[in-house]
Amino acid sequence: MSAPANEFSWSHSRHESFQTCLKRYYFAYYASWGGWEESSPARIRELYRLKRLHTRQQWAGHHAHQAIEFLLKNARRDPSGETAAAAEPRQIELMRNEFRDSRAGAYRADPVRILGLFEHEYRLEVPPEEWKATVDRVSRAIRQFLASDIWKEIRGLPDDDFLAVERRAHFLLDGLKVFAIPDLVVRRGGQVLIYDWKTGSSAPSEHRTQLGIYALLALDRWTAAPGEIEAIAYNPVLDQRETFSFSADDLETLREFVRDSADEMLFPLEDPEANNAGDGSNFDCTGSDEPCKTCPFLRACPRWGA
Repeated sequence: MSAPANEFSWSHSRHESFQTCLKRYYFAYYASWGGWEESSPARIRELYRLKRLHTRQQWAGHHAHQAIEFLLKNARRDPSGETAAAAEPRQIELMRNEFRDSRAGAYRADPVRILGLFEHEYRLEVPPEEWKATVDRVSRAIRQFLASDIWKEIRGLPDDDFLAVERRAHFLLDGLKVFAIPDLVVRRGGQVLIYDWKTGSSAPSEHRTQLGIYALLALDRWTAAPGEIEAIAYNPVLDQRETFSFSADDLETLREFVRDSADEMLFPLEDPEANNAGDGSNFDCTGSDEPCKTCPFLRACPRWGA
């Protein structure tokens, strides 16, 4: 069976990839398409395998998100607290198993189901204490989340007030699919509250645009009034929280931002109507070495492949 058609869509992560390095963007969204199929050519499968790699920082973020999703779906209605108490050891055991599989290279045979770490693929020497710090970051995120006001605020809400938990969704903007995955959306006190968990070192205030895209999704799905929407960026590792609101003018500015970004993405395509990138020759490597330090496509990049 051949891979489905690669239709053009927009997301905040896709926008950031495009802005970081055109060649990396080309590999991620075009050259690796269909690489999950065993019948795909070796080059495409290899690029898909590389695309799926996680740095240890991304890995920690993935597991913090996964643990919070587990808590939201399983621990809210457990008055004994046993489910919540089990979340941290459960997640750390998952990380240990993934680490062993990645170090053994198991992901090379099955990148769809088995996670691979960037550091193992490129044989980087990472001191044991840095790996421990990665795991400790996840532990801290889980403990801080359970002690946070946010957990206290949402755990008592009725099930009907939970609108989305880590659910991939999209809305249409002039016919363009705009994808968004808010970590949590609830209805409380007449408002639609959007939560986004941040586990990196950047301040929550740096994520206003991304949360604004989630607000556009909320406007499409759950309310017609911008004044009813609040977006909260919360970093459970640092216990930092910031709340954003968006006026009707703010949201229109965000729509224009998406339109302009999409136009930029379409410009280097060989055939924009068919979302065909051709051989990738229109997608240049970034002029800075900084994004290359964690790029999963180093092995395939014409700049570094040799």
